[in-house]
Amino acid sequence: MTSIGPSVIIKGELHASEHVIINGRMEGTVDLPEHGVAIGVKGCVDGRVFAKSVTILGTVKGTVTAEERTELRHTSHVEGRLVAARIVMDDGAFFRGPIDTSRADIATRVARYRTRREEPPGA
Repeated sequence: MTSIGPSVIIKGELHASEHVIINGRMEGTVDLPEHGVAIGVKGCVDGRVFAKSVTILGTVKGTVTAEERTELRHTSHVEGRLVAARIVMDDGAFFRGPIDTSRADIATRVARYRTRREEPPGA
């Protein structure tokens, strides 16, 4: 498991073959098609998130696509689109945007395709 600390700012793309916890700031794309990602209470993501499962305790602005499940905890603040087969939202979670559970399978296939296209040669 990798943890991105609160003083870290990443601009660009994050690809990992292990679970990731984001406590810092991410501006761009987070792609973890085989693993889970958690955005910590002080974590902030501005961009697209794609993972097997997503747990949000902090702030996300953008599209979140989870193959299995997305959880919005009571401290979360999310503005954007959620696509997942299952979505759990705690009392107190803030969310503004559309939710799509009916086309989660199609969305994850598209996200997987994008991930393969964006991988550097030899990865």
